[in-house]
Amino acid sequence: MATHHKHSLPLLAWLIVAMALIAPSLTSCDNDEPDLLIGYYMTIQSKVRLNLSEMDESQGTSSQPDADVLSQTIVRMRKALHEVYTHPSTQGNDAVVISALDYIYNEYHDMYGSIEKNTVCVVKLYRARIDDEGVVKKSTPLKSYHFGAQPPSTE
Repeated sequence: MATHHKHSLPLLAWLIVAMALIAPSLTSCDNDEPDLLIGYYMTIQSKVRLNLSEMDESQGTSSQPDADVLSQTIVRMRKALHEVYTHPSTQGNDAVVISALDYIYNEYHDMYGSIEKNTVCVVKLYRARIDDEGVVKKSTPLKSYHFGAQPPSTE
């Protein structure tokens, strides 16, 4: 049994040396992170068909008027995100971005919240760490916005 320990000690010593060599390269990944910029993006999961092209925003003619209102709201949120945070920076500005989207969401919710039922669409806002080419290296969800279906009009 003593011979077994003789062999495991050099192996253990080798592993410690290997970890000492690997560990600095692992931590250097974190040291690169301050060079990354901060950007924001939204994801949209919807059970209803949305029309998110900005050109059609003013037309508003569709067989799904409720979906059009929702589509226009999401287009406005997207526009607001690009207007309040025009380009990636090293600092980011979560408060301004969230405030701009909250404003539009709250407007929608004030008008339609009382007749909404069942969530049909979820918009999620993310804070992203991106490199110089705009490639997302890491992202963190900041906030979710839930939109409900509106009952069909009884006209």
